[in-house]
Order: sequence, then structure tokens, then C-alpha cells
Amino acid sequence: MTEVVDYHPATDPGAFSAQILGRELWPHQLEFARSKARYKCVCAGRQVGKSTTLSAVALFEATTRNNVTVLLVSAGEVASRRLLEECTSLALNSPMLAGSVLDDSKSMLTLSTGSRIISVPASSRQIRGWPVDVLILDEAGFIDTEIWRAAEPAIIARPGSRVIMVSTPWGGLDHFFRKLWQQGMDHPNEQVESWHWPSTVSPLVDAVLLEQIRQRESAEYFRREFLAEWTDEAGAYFTEAEIMRAVADYSMTGPEELPLDSSLPYAVAAGVDWGFAKDANALAMVSVLEDFGNNRNRHGDDLVFFVPWLEVKHNWAYAQFIDRVVEIAGSYRMQMIASELNGPGQYPTDDLVDKLHRSGNYGWVAPVWTDMRRKQSGFSKIKGLLQRDRLVLPRHPELLKQLRGLEFEQTASGGMKISVPERTGHDDAVMALMQAVSCVHPPWATREQDTTSRWAMEQASAQVGEPVMTPSGIWVPQHPLPVKNSARWIFQPEGKEKGDGW
Repeated sequence: MTEVVDYHPATDPGAFSAQILGRELWPHQLEFARSKARYKCVCAGRQVGKSTTLSAVALFEATTRNNVTVLLVSAGEVASRRLLEECTSLALNSPMLAGSVLDDSKSMLTLSTGSRIISVPASSRQIRGWPVDVLILDEAGFIDTEIWRAAEPAIIARPGSRVIMVSTPWGGLDHFFRKLWQQGMDHPNEQVESWHWPSTVSPLVDAVLLEQIRQRESAEYFRREFLAEWTDEAGAYFTEAEIMRAVADYSMTGPEELPLDSSLPYAVAAGVDWGFAKDANALAMVSVLEDFGNNRNRHGDDLVFFVPWLEVKHNWAYAQFIDRVVEIAGSYRMQMIASELNGPGQYPTDDLVDKLHRSGNYGWVAPVWTDMRRKQSGFSKIKGLLQRDRLVLPRHPELLKQLRGLEFEQTASGGMKISVPERTGHDDAVMALMQAVSCVHPPWATREQDTTSRWAMEQASAQVGEPVMTPSGIWVPQHPLPVKNSARWIFQPEGKEKGDGW
């Protein structure tokens, strides 16, 4: 039976905006307004309805609850007052709300519910001291971190308090808005949820005019102001768009969760990165996705790659992690395991070879020397697969963070240095993924002639859960599995030996 949802203006911001304020919210505004997350972050382009959304939410909170304080903070005094003026105008022009306005000034709107909407510029002195129920930061990317640190404590003693941040893409990797927005994009939950609103989400935007602007303006300006993309990626190896268009909300399948009734193996290419100093030991696996033919309209008989399993173990001894890899090899058929020799890798690689041989589990270890050429080859293969929409990534926060943190630098000799800088964090997961993908030969990853009936395929498809989609339109089961007994796309990786493996 379909659940009937009764949206009432006293409990739903969408109904409130439509019935009380006379403003129908657009679908992207509604999704944001109805979210229950405590921190809500929007990275937005021009003319997407930011002010209307913030004003509608502020008035909803202030009129449907008693004695609520909504604090509007913006980068400048003019901008903060402009948002309050929008709130005041909506309230006074609403026949059902105008009588509730007890007082309005340049910096405060007081309502008959005892609630106040207060506007302040980004000043520590003016922000400190307010007990705040709803903290709204307009153009948050331009607000200094010290101002944020003065404002955030105002909500900690208010039950049900919320923070709303909206901004065009501005601020470095360490800026509070960018970090929170990225957290909400990578791992949305009841605490943090994020949205990306390019100008094209607005039904009012003139697509022809937007294209004319794109042609005459610089690419950096257009990406920032209209596509809502950060443009400080000169040193970033992967762009934000390349990464996020490949992400799907699927559940990786652990070795203990693999179906036991299969007579055919699930073959994977694997990569191991051995931890040194602060890094962890990491294992990443790549395989071809069993999509039951649902991506044929995009790729024909070419199969899509995905990450069936990824493990990152902190503070594990090499012997303990080796035992875990051997254990996993008892479930997944690790056709090839690329294991680095440099750094601390010589001993654990040798031990892994020995343990796998004695265990009887399948796994061919390919010792590799990870130098600049190998990194360039492996990461360029990942980049190519992402650009052709042939690699699906899980929404794994640490992996996505490391992919974003990967930077390149041209060396004096004409080579390319690729690494995750220490200031950004670890590189264990992304290096393990690179090792695994280095064993992949995409031209040979094709679907063999189907021998299964349509009914059998539909039954098998139902067993792996409801499908999810990447933003690029790739169909992925909720609980995906590799194509059975398909391993001809797995090859000996490049760079097997130091200096002569190329």
C-alpha cells in the first residue's frame, strides 16, 4: 500500500512556502528544505534560488516554533542585510503572515511567536553570545574560519538546532565550508547532508544564453560561477567532476558475503599497499560488473569495472594483514595481486607469496616496483576509465578523499610526480586501487555471448537488490557482484621490476 504523505504548512517547509508565502519551491529547493540533517550545505551557481530558499526556511523555523532565534551571517554587512530584507518582504507580503510581524529593522525581524531573525555581518564580536537555534551562513566560502569558530558554539546548547551553509565554490581544501560540504557529498547522514546546484537546476535559466556566456568567458570563471565547481585544481590529478560522476551508492560485498552456491569463481584483480609510518595497510579489488545487460545502451558489449571490496587496516602488523589477504583469497579468486616491493614492501610481499602458496587459496602475486612511471601509468588508466564512464566507485569517504588529494607535479627532467601531499592525508587506499587497476586490460573486458534466458537474468538481477545509478547514468545493482568466471581481462601489471619492467 502506498503511503500518503500529508504536507501541512505547520510541519512542512514546502507546504509553508507555497501556502503561506505564496512561493512554490522548485524540486531541488524542496529536497534541501525537507532534509532533517543537522548540517545542510549547498554549493551553488548563479540564479538557482539561494535567497528564496534560505528566506523560506528561516521564516518556516521562526513562525512554526516559539521563541526561536535564527541568525543570518554573511561575508559582508550589505549581503547579510539583503537576506534579512528578503525575509521581511516575504513575511509582509503574505496575507497570512503579515500580522505576525511585530517589528522589523535593518538587523532584526521579530514575530508574534517570540521568534527573531537576526542579521549580522561576519564579525566575531557581533556573533558571540547569541543562543542560536538556526544558524544560516550565506556565501559561507567567503567567511573566515575564525568567524565560523565564533558562530558554531552558539548552537551547541540548543536542542534541535541546525546549521545551513550556502555558497558559490570558494575556499581551499582546508576551509570549513568546503570540508563540511565534501563530507555531506561523500557520506550523507543525519548529521551532514550536501547538495550541488549548478545554474542549470533552475527552470528559469536560459540555456542558449548560458552557452553564449560559456563561449565568451574564461573556463575558470564559467566553471566556478555557473557550474558551481571549485577551480583550484591546477595540481589535482582528478577533477571533482571525474570523481563524483562515477560514484554510486552501492554496498561493497565482503568475502564473507559472497554466495556459496556458485560453481564459478568471482575473479578480481587486486592491489596491496603496505603501510609505512602513519599509513595503513590497504587492499583494493577491481572486477567487471555483472549488470545483466542493463548498460548495453551505453557500452555495448564492453563491461564496466567496479570496486567489489576495499579494506584499509590501521595499526595492523604485516603478518596479520597478510593472513587477512590470504583469507579473502579463499572467497574471491584473486587472479592477480600487484604488491609493491619498494619502501617496506619486500618482506610482506615475499611472505604473502609463501602464505598463499601454502594455503592452497588462489592468488598470483606480482611483485612491482612503484616508481613515477608506474604511478603515471596506473593513475592515467584510472583517469581514462573514469572519463569513459567505465569505472564505478563506491561512496567510500576515505577513498574519495584520497582521490581528490592526489596531486601531480612536472619534474625538471620532464617526468610527472604523482602523490598525496602530507598536508592532505594518507594515500594507502588510492595506491592500492592504482595497483589493482594496473592489472586491468580494458579492451578485453567484454561480455561473452549470452547463454542465459531473459527470465533467469531477471531472477538473478532481483537477488542483488534494487539498482542504483551513477550521476553519469551507469546502472549498478545495490549489492553488485563480478561477472562469473570472467578473468581474461586481467594481465601481468607493468613495472614488475625496478628499472626494467617497462
